[in-house]
Amino acid sequence: MPAVLVLGDYRQTITVVRSLGRAGLRVILGSDDPESSTARSRHVAASECFHDGDQDRPPAGLESWLRTHRPAYVFPVGETQLRQVLAAPRLLALSTWVMPEAATVRRCLDKRVLFDLAPAIGMPIAPWLQWAGAQAWREAARRFGFPVVVKRKDSSSHLRDKKALILGGEAELDSVLAEISASGDAQSFVLQKFADGVRHNCHFAADGGRIVAYLQQEVLRTDEADGTGIGLEGVSVAPSPELRAYCERLLYRLGYSGIGCIQFLVDPATGAASFLELNPRLDSTAALACRLGYDFPRLAIEIAARTRPAPFKEPYPTGRHYHWLYGDLNAWRQGKIPLPVLVRSALRGYDLSLDWRDPAPGLHLLWRKLAEATRKRMHAPAPKHA
Repeated sequence: MPAVLVLGDYRQTITVVRSLGRAGLRVILGSDDPESSTARSRHVAASECFHDGDQDRPPAGLESWLRTHRPAYVFPVGETQLRQVLAAPRLLALSTWVMPEAATVRRCLDKRVLFDLAPAIGMPIAPWLQWAGAQAWREAARRFGFPVVVKRKDSSSHLRDKKALILGGEAELDSVLAEISASGDAQSFVLQKFADGVRHNCHFAADGGRIVAYLQQEVLRTDEADGTGIGLEGVSVAPSPELRAYCERLLYRLGYSGIGCIQFLVDPATGAASFLELNPRLDSTAALACRLGYDFPRLAIEIAARTRPAPFKEPYPTGRHYHWLYGDLNAWRQGKIPLPVLVRSALRGYDLSLDWRDPAPGLHLLWRKLAEATRKRMHAPAPKHA
């Protein structure tokens, strides 16, 4: 059985593990969590703990492990793992890495590169400006019209613990400008006109810049009230010819080989679309696609192995919902969603972690959340009485 090191433990990692295990690969999980819920999967043959890595350098033990074990494939799941191999390109010679070419990944991880490319291929995007000083941003915001959005050029770190800040007026902008100016890395921020709409995730597999498989889903809820967080509930929708055409142009221009997700905001009233980003990795909601017959992790292996998979021609079912019970429980405990919403979504959709054919990871994840909540209650200070 060819071995694959699945590197990085995220909510989509369990989807990768199940897919590749069912495909007949020997799955080794590489995680920094010795109590990983994903490691409980019946599809994980072994697990390795890699500590002390960050986005600028791989974990200390990874290179020696690869030199010793030489797995057939390494499947980096998250952006941190992609950045680690970009920082240490010598690792690429030690296995077949299931990812786009390093130069392509580098371009995709910098929003400014793709924002610059969008107009050249006729892809709509809201007006934006990279850091040019506080006054230039104030003038641009007035020109764009409020609200405006401030975010980093990549997703490696957040601002005020959020991927993006939606600012409704000049006072809010001035407050953020003060933080950015004092941050020491102002060049990493971009300002953009707010585009109203619903987020559409366009999951894809591409080989040599040409789409092999394409599945589109609409995000119905996130863990943030303004829609900027991670998706907690969504539904498969029919492919939009317009959005698919934009994806085809972008992927062809990049010469993209691998899997990923291109995100757009689509105004439900007018249908107007605005490009958000291209994530050069498996999307965290890919469990829905796998349930509908679009096995993107397996396609990623086939593309990396240069077997030239045939394009998917069978349409996928639409109107199928996903939800993430673990994330919903967090949101409910924080008062972000009412209990009936949690129950409704749990009853009508596929869970991103729970699977009766492989129940241990999802159940362990929920048990850890329950145990954590119990410990917090036990150690909470007693209320003071007057």
